[in-house]
Amino acid sequence: MPRSQAPMNIISFPLDSFWEVAERLPAANPVSPLPGGERGWIPAMVPGHVHGDLMRAGVIGDPFYRMQERSARWVDETDWTYRTTFSMDDARLAARGPHGRHFLRFESLDTLARVFLNDQLVGAVENGFVPHRFDVTEILRAGENRLRVEFDSALRIGQERAAAYLGDGSSTRGSQSYFNFAPRAFIRKPQYMFGWDWGPELVSCGIAGPVELITVPVAEITDVRIDYTFTDPITVDIRITVTTEKYAPMPVVLSSALYAPGDNTPSATLPDAPGRHTVELRIGGQKVALWNPNGMELAPSVNGLRPKGGPQKRYLLNLKLVAGDDLDENEQPLLLHLRGETIGFRTVELRQEEDADGKGAEFKFRINGVDTFIKGANWIPDHSFPSQITRQTLRQRLTKARDAGFNMLRVWGGGLYESDDFYQICSELGLLVWQDFAFACSMYPEDLPDFVEGFRSEATLAVRRLRNYPCLALWCGGNENLELFQDRWAGATQATEFYGDRLIHETIPAILEVEDGRTPYLPNSPYGGKSCTSEDFGDSHYWNVWHSKKPGSDGDWPGYAESTTRFSSEFGFASPCGWAAWESATLPEDRVPRSRVAQWHDKTRKGYEKYLSYIEKHYPRIETFDDLIYYGQANQADALRFGIEHWRRIKGRCWGTLFWQINDCWPAQSWAVIDSAGEPKAAYYAAKRFYASLLVSLVRAGDAVEAHLVSDLLKDTPGTLTLRLLDFAGGETARQVAIAVNAPANAASGAVVSLKAGEEMGLVHATFAGADGVTLAENLLLLGEPKDLTLPDPGLRAEVTENAAGTAMLAVTTERFAGYVWLRFDDLGGVVPTFSDNWFHLLPGETRIVSVAGLPLDHSIEAVRERLVVRHLGGAARHEG
Repeated sequence: MPRSQAPMNIISFPLDSFWEVAERLPAANPVSPLPGGERGWIPAMVPGHVHGDLMRAGVIGDPFYRMQERSARWVDETDWTYRTTFSMDDARLAARGPHGRHFLRFESLDTLARVFLNDQLVGAVENGFVPHRFDVTEILRAGENRLRVEFDSALRIGQERAAAYLGDGSSTRGSQSYFNFAPRAFIRKPQYMFGWDWGPELVSCGIAGPVELITVPVAEITDVRIDYTFTDPITVDIRITVTTEKYAPMPVVLSSALYAPGDNTPSATLPDAPGRHTVELRIGGQKVALWNPNGMELAPSVNGLRPKGGPQKRYLLNLKLVAGDDLDENEQPLLLHLRGETIGFRTVELRQEEDADGKGAEFKFRINGVDTFIKGANWIPDHSFPSQITRQTLRQRLTKARDAGFNMLRVWGGGLYESDDFYQICSELGLLVWQDFAFACSMYPEDLPDFVEGFRSEATLAVRRLRNYPCLALWCGGNENLELFQDRWAGATQATEFYGDRLIHETIPAILEVEDGRTPYLPNSPYGGKSCTSEDFGDSHYWNVWHSKKPGSDGDWPGYAESTTRFSSEFGFASPCGWAAWESATLPEDRVPRSRVAQWHDKTRKGYEKYLSYIEKHYPRIETFDDLIYYGQANQADALRFGIEHWRRIKGRCWGTLFWQINDCWPAQSWAVIDSAGEPKAAYYAAKRFYASLLVSLVRAGDAVEAHLVSDLLKDTPGTLTLRLLDFAGGETARQVAIAVNAPANAASGAVVSLKAGEEMGLVHATFAGADGVTLAENLLLLGEPKDLTLPDPGLRAEVTENAAGTAMLAVTTERFAGYVWLRFDDLGGVVPTFSDNWFHLLPGETRIVSVAGLPLDHSIEAVRERLVVRHLGGAARHEG
């Protein structure tokens, strides 16, 4: 083929610039299809949401600030239009060649939209979860092109659809409530944007992802599926199924290259005829290293051998479409399309074998042949407006999860199918992903054919996009949909059948069978046995504590000890966000414990006084805003530590904990352990300790304290376990016991040793040291509620030294016991530095070295010293210099 006749490769032209947005007025004639026009054009940011455009134009205030969410409600009730123009010259228009096509692609349209190009309708959109691509070959023209996107109010349309669907409320569907066919149930967009018990109601709309004009002259790769089977512990047979779309009747070759040792470059020639072609490539006998989840130090392979674990090993697979199959040996093939896939090789099983007595069943993930205790949290969208979530913030949050010992995150069904950035970073960091389909806390109209067909397309595209990521461990049919029907949540009592049953038991499994075929599936969460609340089957959402759901429960966190669940996939205890988040959202006069603004930023629906009473069960009376943050965060840390250590102590029955929740979408009092400013709370630092691979757990048992050893290591660990009863003043040892003990591999040992504690007001400190004397695990238990302790001045000192620009080293030393030492900086202009450790206990005479990164580069070490604030259970201390 002469080079002068060679087709061009795919060309992408971004269309993210020069957008405007305006309020769209209703048509003058209600029956007319013509728009009523727009008013108030302002610059628009793409990707973005209309709230952000209105804020930048000064039309509305920041809905995160104070109580301004209320005054922005009209935005959700309004229709909006976006517009831009772009130019096409003759050469660009002709670049498709004689057979190719021009496509207009939107990564995300949120949500109910019509797209016009040069005043011609090119498509209507009903789904905010998937990309949309339109063939505009016949509509594009040389010169100026006008692009317009009209959004209808999702809130209004949802209300109209709900009213039409429910009628007078006398059918089996019941009448409308938040959980029973609310407006959100009829709109396929992130459900949390309609308001949740941790986030604001900001339904919004907008062009939420990049926009591009794509020209495909000859052919493109549209889908890649990678399947593999292990033939021995380190060898796989790989099947690569590639779907292509071919527009030109000419020879095209698909070639591949796996960047791993061996003969792994299979290729195939596509049929000459245009159309959709599926090609299968195979690589046999490929030697690989396993992809392991975070924290798996030794990974037994499929047949029980134990190769070394380590970093999350991934391999690059490049797929190329090139023109021609009869090139001279010196002629370079013309590249038409290049697509890369990153693969990790691992096995994932969800084991649910019945107990011998038939009264229960395990719920256990087996990764690479290893029964793996799951340690992690639930993930919500990281911002109230999904368009504002960046790769940088995702990496920050996910890296913190990795550093805290997590091995899984559950992507909750009321949010998003997250961006590819999210799954790429999780795969890199070894974070398994439990992925919900986008249903949460509602009945859904599964008897409407258009709704089901729209969801079927959504689910198919989601599965195709995510199935190749090594982090993907589970598909789940949604969040608490079946539970709300079984337990008759408020409003759901009126429906006489579960609307959603066919979606989770028929529609989704059929899609997964065709499009995935290997990832485990759970129909809903929680799910198992005859009841979703069973603790003998399936996973459970243990809200008996926070929501006082158990008869006689007062909502206090020691109630976690009553749970015997097989897998706790939701539970949580709320606390306030940190100072930086509060300062971004409030005025100084708002920062008092019971201010209206502080209460507005508490969406937990608990009752504010009730929430404060939970804190004051354990901590002194809250007098100041700093007390609210300090005592509230310490109490959350205590709650999660108590619950998770309990479930880890019954490892073997319970095989995982995913607490609610890791992150926040706005400044709030919520269940998050990292707030919207990116600042970890006390519970995050507690997670670093209670999710350690080797845990010594202390628990009161009458007048004694018992020590339990829990190991997630895949080898026995011999050592010495020492318990000491200490006072607060000088750390005098009242009693001590030390025994030689073995921490068995991947197991909980039960109570190994106990120490009589009686009524003393002090603490028990435990250490587990290896054979070489190095401490492998330690823990501390206060013998009394913090509010009842009489603590002497600890004589706490913090020395600050500069390490390099933007960093510092802190040496925190105490003469006497200092509990929950909280380090922070005042007046850094919203900058949130990263501490290597925080919210820790110090024993008498102990020094803790803490590194700090992310300080402002223009701050001298003297300025850093002045801004350091240190608080502990007994009061506050400052730096020494």
